[in-house]
Amino acid sequence: MGVRELAHRAGAILFYHRHEPYYEFTNFSPHPVLWDGRSYPTAEHLFQAHKFFDTAPRLAEAIRRLPSPRAALAEAGRNRDHQRADWFEANILVMDAVLRAKFTQHRALRALLLDTGDAELIEDSPVDAFWGWGSDGMGRNELGRALMRLRDKLRAKKR
Repeated sequence: MGVRELAHRAGAILFYHRHEPYYEFTNFSPHPVLWDGRSYPTAEHLFQAHKFFDTAPRLAEAIRRLPSPRAALAEAGRNRDHQRADWFEANILVMDAVLRAKFTQHRALRALLLDTGDAELIEDSPVDAFWGWGSDGMGRNELGRALMRLRDKLRAKKR
């Protein structure tokens, strides 16, 4: 029995692929996010732009205007030398803020997240062992963890 099947049997919710349930939990889902008076087409656009807000604001704006989240990710990757120096210390806190904005601005998303109860949320990325759990299911799953932290905060606020 594979890692994914074990996770499903344990009640975990896996998300990643556009054609599967809970795609809305990915940063690529087409849910615009308003941040500092500007609308970002996806959470991925906003997250990638955050790398450059202080160091290269024109680049951050260019990322905001890109046609797809994949293009935003690629452009940020090509410009790593211009990203904020503390990015690897700040990225999880930034992700928390981006997700909070996305899920508070979209009532249906917030309800979907809360409806997951106490299920473990896992980004089923076969390539990213930091934000997802990677090809072997042993990655850090930081996006799933961020969503679970947000779910806990939203639940506490609802009481």
